Amino acid sequence: MAAWHASARAAGRAAHVARAVMLAVLTRNWQLKLLAVVLAVVVWFFVVNANRSRFGFAAPVEYVGLEPGMVLLGQPRETVDLQVEAARWAAARLTPGEVRVRVDLSRAREGDNTLQLSVDDVQTPVGVNVLRVAPNWVHVSVAAAATRALRVVPRLRGSPPPDVRLGRIVVEPETIQVKGPRTTIEERATVETVPVDVTDLRQSVTRTVGLLLPDSVYPTTQRTVQVTVEIRRDR
Repeated sequence: MAAWHASARAAGRAAHVARAVMLAVLTRNWQLKLLAVVLAVVVWFFVVNANRSRFGFAAPVEYVGLEPGMVLLGQPRETVDLQVEAARWAAARLTPGEVRVRVDLSRAREGDNTLQLSVDDVQTPVGVNVLRVAPNWVHVSVAAAATRALRVVPRLRGSPPPDVRLGRIVVEPETIQVKGPRTTIEERATVETVPVDVTDLRQSVTRTVGLLLPDSVYPTTQRTVQVTVEIRRDR
């Protein structure tokens, strides 16, 4: 038993000596070791940030979620400025079409609306983080919508030579379906075409032209019509 106690005391002394030696090793030149740790952290920080870039650009705005019975008025904001941070490999591959700001119009009500924007409203590819959106709001005006068939009226510009005269003017289709603010649509029965130039025209022609629509009114199907101008020669 005495031998066992002696062995235990010897083991305890050995452990104490080992701890003392370890503590001495760890605390020796501790200022230099602490400085080494700090330098390692600083180097790591710069290495990480050296692989990332911060830059700004204008991103297009998409308006989504508008109720079917409503229509946007005027020309809402088309772009906002973004400040982003991206990994270098992501920044090198980034194209303008990959970043879009989506404005949810399901929150909009008839009349004037101010909708807040956040970084969560921005769609970005992997490796790109949005830091700031400016401005962080958009102003939109919404009105009750209506659809109606309007008769297409061809519009001409200029005059043919003296020895020819205009014959029939045919529009295809004769009517077109449009959608827009109810107060605007209900007051109209016709829509004019973009002018067809008949200056010095000596033979019949068919032109594809657009429509002269009021603000916030747009076709629900085709956006152009065909206008045929017949020319007749005087004998």
